[in-house]
Amino acid sequence: MWMSLVVMVFNLLMLWLALRRIEARLTEELGEIAQDLEAEKLIALTVEVDGDQFLCYNAQTMSFVCQGRDLEEIRERFRQRYPSKSAAIYNGDESAVKTLKQQLKELNENSRSVGSAS
Repeated sequence: MWMSLVVMVFNLLMLWLALRRIEARLTEELGEIAQDLEAEKLIALTVEVDGDQFLCYNAQTMSFVCQGRDLEEIRERFRQRYPSKSAAIYNGDESAVKTLKQQLKELNENSRSVGSAS
C-alpha cells in the first residue's frame, strides 16, 4: 500500500516537473515572439481572400503587406518586400487562415521528409 502511494507521488512529482519545463519553454518562446514584434522583426499578418488571391495585411497597422495564390507565393513576395523580417499568420478570414496553416504544415512535413531522405 505504502509503496504504491510512494510511486504515485513520485509520478505526480515527475509530471509536475515536466509541466514546469514546458511552461518555462513556452514563456521563453512567447517572450521572444513579443520582442520580435516590438522590434518589428516579425510582422503578424491578417489574411483575407479576394477571388483566388490571399491578401495579407499587417495585423497591427492594417497596412497592405503582400498577396498570393498560395503560401509559397505569399512567402516569396513577403521576402521581396521585407528581406530582413519574418511573418506569422495571425488572424483574418477563418477559412483562409486554416488553408494557409495547412499549406505550412504540408511544406514543413515535405521539407522534413526530403531532409531525412538526403
